[in-house]
Amino acid sequence: MSFFVKSSTTSGTHDPVADALVSLSSNDPYTFVSAAVLRNSDIYAAINIIASDIASNPIVCDTAIFNTMINQTPNSQMDGYHFKYALAANLLLNGNSFAEILPNHTLKFVQNNQMTVEQDDVSGALTYTYTPIGGNSRQIAPNNILHFKYFTKDGVSGISPLYALKDERQIQSAGNKLLTGFFTAGVHGTTIIKVHQSDLGPEAKGNIRNQFDEANTGDNAINTIVTDDTMDISNLSLNTDVLKLVNSNDWTTRQIAKAFGLPPERLGVENDHSNQEQSGVQYLQGTLQHYFDSFTSELSFKLGHDFTFNTDKLLSLDPQTQQAQAVAGFTGGVMSRNEARAKIGLPPTDDGNIFLNLQKNGVTNSWNKTDG
Repeated sequence: MSFFVKSSTTSGTHDPVADALVSLSSNDPYTFVSAAVLRNSDIYAAINIIASDIASNPIVCDTAIFNTMINQTPNSQMDGYHFKYALAANLLLNGNSFAEILPNHTLKFVQNNQMTVEQDDVSGALTYTYTPIGGNSRQIAPNNILHFKYFTKDGVSGISPLYALKDERQIQSAGNKLLTGFFTAGVHGTTIIKVHQSDLGPEAKGNIRNQFDEANTGDNAINTIVTDDTMDISNLSLNTDVLKLVNSNDWTTRQIAKAFGLPPERLGVENDHSNQEQSGVQYLQGTLQHYFDSFTSELSFKLGHDFTFNTDKLLSLDPQTQQAQAVAGFTGGVMSRNEARAKIGLPPTDDGNIFLNLQKNGVTNSWNKTDG
């Protein structure tokens, strides 16, 4: 059973936007979605925000060579930031992203449309087949591939958040077409031309209509109209309420934010129920942590070490929470004074290598980590 194929569903029009919309409207959750969908500004913003935050926070474990491999030099072509960004972007677009584990602590990014995954119906064994553009196909052992998944029904294949946005995308596209048609046709609304001749045939009416539209729409929409006494021109009133609704309706933006787990204000939508600090904590705990877990669980499973994300950079946007963590770390004896000071951006002190220990009988002691 193949659940992720390298071929994509297309519209037959050779239009990348149309192809992306066909993929989004498919009932197959594993259909490959091209990057053309990023022409939607809300989807682009959502993916860019999440992928950037994943990429900018280091993934750490207790082995320095793995830290370097993931965060600094995964391979000779990519730095750590763009490696993690590409993995996150593909995860968000398609629900899956891949990296091959190579010798000498090297990770090779594999594009989704170059990977086919199959699962045996009887044994459940997975087969990964990599087909580079212009190259020969080869199989990759499951323990040599990092397969990151987000939403999953079976634990072995991921589904993109975009799959849930089929109807919302169609509504947003229809609204955009209405606005585009309005500005293309001009700002006059529907025009009525009354010709002082009673026996105009269909062809004559069509010629007058075409000539008038050519002269007074698009780039010519605000040109002066000149007529003689053989015709009268008037306009039907323009229903601007519809345009106001389309222009101000943020429902689809909220739906896109919801599908990606983003607070709406991250996509420029006002949210009266939270301030910036609350929004930042909600974003870290309610959104990013789930994406972080998608990465760290697979890394730990395939590389045999415990991996976590260091979120100090994100917490720096919330000084109150960061300071509380620094104090708790020092008073709990897990951080030295200088380590706690560094966490909140303060310089070290001469006696800052001191750890605080809560000893028996309620007596608080301290010791210097250089004491041995």
